Amino acid sequence: MLVDYHMHLENGPKTLDYVEQFLKVAKRRGISEIGFSEHCYRFKEARHLLDNAWARERNVDSLKEYLELLNRAKQKGWPIKIGIEVDYLPEAEGRIREFLKEYEFDYVFGSVHWLDDFGFDLKENLSVWEQSDVTQVWKDYFETLLKAAESGLFDSLPHPDLIKIYNFYPKEDLNSFIAEIFREIAKTGVALEASTAGWRKPIGEMYPSTDILELIKVHNIPITLASDAHFPEDVGKDFDRMIPILQKAGIEEFLRFNKHQRSKERF
Repeated sequence: MLVDYHMHLENGPKTLDYVEQFLKVAKRRGISEIGFSEHCYRFKEARHLLDNAWARERNVDSLKEYLELLNRAKQKGWPIKIGIEVDYLPEAEGRIREFLKEYEFDYVFGSVHWLDDFGFDLKENLSVWEQSDVTQVWKDYFETLLKAAESGLFDSLPHPDLIKIYNFYPKEDLNSFIAEIFREIAKTGVALEASTAGWRKPIGEMYPSTDILELIKVHNIPITLASDAHFPEDVGKDFDRMIPILQKAGIEEFLRFNKHQRSKERF
């Protein structure tokens, strides 16, 4: 039975009834276990980890209440894992490390959404993309992704080629550069995420690309499965489309997590 470890409660009430809506959709789509990984910037306790004007406007939730809610769901016997999605910034690595020591999670995701003050996946920054050296932005992104892997802070790195979201591609051939990045990521032991969310974005394809899936297979990098659902109806969405692509790439296993301990399961 499959798992879906990447979803968010931010668009609904923080109640057991809302959590159960995610579970009901999961069951209907053959997902045996789900995991919530709310964006860290939403929590007041984590405001020091991503301190910019965009994040401050969204820094409204309580991490304490989030954990209490999901632990109540667990106590009911619901098949739920508790995670968090942290925005990785190299300069914040020490602060992230200290923050994570204070809380218990089943897994921690490390995402790259920001390159300095450039939130490259935000619609309002499309004009920044248009004025950027796209090749350099891609290099900066993958170098930062590698630093996230090497930090040892994270169990998995979500949507590992998120940088493609708006179809801005470098003119320079970066295949060798990207291959070297994933060769180094493999040495860290961190997992990477296979996600259906890209089909709901302008790029119109899953994360990661088939080229990167080949690198994941070659280097035997473990994967986690995700829909990145921000609403219940997206839980497990397009898994029936994603799994055959993974299998065609020769990937036959995915990870489950329990308090950072991972186990492999076959499709």
